[in-house]
Amino acid sequence: MKKGFSIAVALAVVLMMAAPVFSADTKDKVGLGARGGIFFSGGEWKLGPMGGAEIKFGVHKNVAIGLVGTYGHTKGGMLEYDANSILKMVSTDEDSLKLRIRHHIIEAAGWFNITPDAPYNFYLTAGVGVDSWRVRDKSGNKVDVADTAGNAFEFSDQAMTLMFGAGVEYFIIPEFSAGLALRYHLLTSVFSQFKDEKDIGDDIDAPSGVFEIGVGVTAYLGKCDDDDKDGVCNESDQCPETPKHCIVDSVGCPIDTDGDGVCDGVDKCMDTPKGCKVDMSGCQTDADGDGVCDGLDKCPDTPKIAKVDANGCPIDTDKDGVADYLDKCPDTPRGCKVDADGCPLDEDGDGVCDGLDECPKTPAGLKVDAKGCPTDYKIDWETVLVGVTFSVNSAVLTDKDKATLDQTVDALKAFPHVRLEIQGHTDSSGAYDKNVELSQKRAQAVADYFVAKGADGGRFDVKGYGPDKPKVDNSTAENRAKNRRVELKRLN
Repeated sequence: MKKGFSIAVALAVVLMMAAPVFSADTKDKVGLGARGGIFFSGGEWKLGPMGGAEIKFGVHKNVAIGLVGTYGHTKGGMLEYDANSILKMVSTDEDSLKLRIRHHIIEAAGWFNITPDAPYNFYLTAGVGVDSWRVRDKSGNKVDVADTAGNAFEFSDQAMTLMFGAGVEYFIIPEFSAGLALRYHLLTSVFSQFKDEKDIGDDIDAPSGVFEIGVGVTAYLGKCDDDDKDGVCNESDQCPETPKHCIVDSVGCPIDTDGDGVCDGVDKCMDTPKGCKVDMSGCQTDADGDGVCDGLDKCPDTPKIAKVDANGCPIDTDKDGVADYLDKCPDTPRGCKVDADGCPLDEDGDGVCDGLDECPKTPAGLKVDAKGCPTDYKIDWETVLVGVTFSVNSAVLTDKDKATLDQTVDALKAFPHVRLEIQGHTDSSGAYDKNVELSQKRAQAVADYFVAKGADGGRFDVKGYGPDKPKVDNSTAENRAKNRRVELKRLN
């Protein structure tokens, strides 16, 4: 018997340690329990097995009321009369001589849950009821005893009980617990026959109370409190304020498959792409109606008539900076500058758009190549302005010189992108420093004339070289006249 109880306790402990952790609110639930263990009456009545059942109703998470039933039997000594003819209970080693006492107890009880919100619920219990006990021999026959008047009656009795106890239950799942219980049932004189005319003395060893220790299991039936009506009891609900109609997981938290912030069950658009803004129904919003949801739309104010790309921005097929829905010239070549309508600009009207035109200020009427540059004019890398020579010690342009320069002006206008170095030179006669100064004045005179004719002065570098770069040797007057000159050198 002791071995069986030890095994039961060990199994209960292992089950508690291996099971998941739950707490349970038993309010408004009916608990149906069964227990088993050992029973002790005291005196000659030794340890014995017990079993029981109970039913309780949770009126509050801390309080339950119900009924407890207990059955237990033990073995004791034998009855015999002493020398004074007084019946006594004496011990014996022979099992066949030992009497059996059987207790049937039913009590109205209450439970106070000390830790209802924890996985291990410690509780106190108390109750009042009746114990109907009877003594039998080994064969189950009733045993008679005599009262003080010599009248024989059955050795049995009933008494009002006062029960006190404590225990702990571990919730394996919210609807099922296992635990340990200790209870003492005090037998009072109320309802007892062993008094007055039935008094049989103090040595009969009638029990004054019984003690039990056992393990038990309890199943809880009925609906639990579920404040947010999501089907998960409050004690297990980790999201106790779930909105109505949301689908929840096992711990009562809303499921949101597409991660848009609207729970499944309420979400009418379950496949919303991540990043999209949604309305109360979980459907994506699209303020500009371009088919790309708000949140992913990088151009949220696109007109409805515009075709857009995956980012919600207007498509610009020719990449000219003007969206297709506004572009009146949708096939503009790449690199062309365009106006607000997406059409190419051509400032010099030569048929080559600005942006691709390498000679953007070609005079009207000139033929140009594919780059927009005139085909009728050419500026060499180094050009000597034949006919533009200077008298000795002079930097003044003659009318003839100007006529020669006018031809160059037309070429400069045709090639506005060309930059030039205007070089002034002298012959070797005279002082060197004065020659350098004179050559600078000659070069500047040509540059000033070009600017006066409309050329951009920023295109020119003006420099006098004096006698340092003669075209021919200075041995004759004719050669010295050739060296008093201006040359143009292309810089790009």
